[in-house]
Amino acid sequence: MRLLLFISFFSIGLTITSLSFSGQEAPSLPGATGFHQERIIYLVVESRTWRPRGRVSFDIVPLLKMKLASAGFVVTQDPEGPHELTFKVEYREERGKQISLNLWGTEITCIMLLDHPEQGRLFTTKIHESPRYAELVTAPYVEVVEQFQTNPYFYYIGDLVRGRIDAHLDTTAALIQAVERHFNRERHPRVATPLDTLESPAETFPDLDLHFATLAQENAIDELGRMKDGQAIGLLKTLMFHSDPRMRLRAVRALGEFNWPSLAPAMTRVVRADSDADVRNAAAAVLTRYEEQ
Repeated sequence: MRLLLFISFFSIGLTITSLSFSGQEAPSLPGATGFHQERIIYLVVESRTWRPRGRVSFDIVPLLKMKLASAGFVVTQDPEGPHELTFKVEYREERGKQISLNLWGTEITCIMLLDHPEQGRLFTTKIHESPRYAELVTAPYVEVVEQFQTNPYFYYIGDLVRGRIDAHLDTTAALIQAVERHFNRERHPRVATPLDTLESPAETFPDLDLHFATLAQENAIDELGRMKDGQAIGLLKTLMFHSDPRMRLRAVRALGEFNWPSLAPAMTRVVRADSDADVRNAAAAVLTRYEEQ
C-alpha cells in the first residue's frame, strides 16, 4: 500500500512539473515584476529575400526563439494557442550594390514589433545592416548576416523585450540593463551542476551567442556612446576598467562622445595606469579635447 501511495504522489508531482514547463498555467500580464515569470509570446516572422530560389538562408526563427526563451519567455507559433503578447518580425534581404560581374551585396532590414491586445504597442525597433563594400573579399552575404547577429538590438532582443515588459524601461535603459547583465554573467559565471556534465548533441555545434558575444558587446558600447544618453555613464565608467583592453578602449571612446569634462578624473586615471597603449592614448585624446574647450 505504501508503495502504491508513493508511486501515486510521484506521478502527480511529475504531472505538475510537466504542466509548469509546458506553459499550460496562465502567466501573469505585462507589468508584473520578476525576471523568471513565464509569459507566452506568439512569434510571427515574415521573411523574404532577393537571392536565388527566394529562400532566406539565415535561420532567424530558431535564433529568435532561443533568445526569447533565454529571457524567460514561452514561445509559440500557433496563432490559435494561448498567448499574452504578439512579437511580429519583418525580415527583408534586398539586393545592394554590385561587387563584381556576378556578385551583389545584400542589405538586411529587420523590423520587430511587440504588441499587447489591451495595452497596444509595447516595443518597436528597426535594424538595417549593409556590407562594408570597400573591404569585401568573397563572402558578402556571410559578412552582413554576422553584422546583423552582432547588432545589439538583435543580439540582446530577449533582454530588451524583458526590460520593457517587467520594468517598463525605454529602449536605451533596457539596452544598458542587458549589457550590464551580460557583463555580470562573465564576472560571476553560473556554477556547474551534475546535469551540465551530461553529453548532448548540442555540444557538437558552436554556441552562436558565445561566438558573437564580444563583437555584440563592443557594438553595444559604441551604440551607447553614439546615443549620448546620461543613463549609460555609470556602466561605461565601469567598463573603462574591464579586464579586456578592447572593452576598455570602446568604453573610453564612447565616453569621449559625451564631451563631459566631469569625466576628466576617470580619464586621467586611465592615462596614468592602464596597461594598454591604445587605451591610454584614447583617454589622453579625450583629455586634450576637454582642455581645448
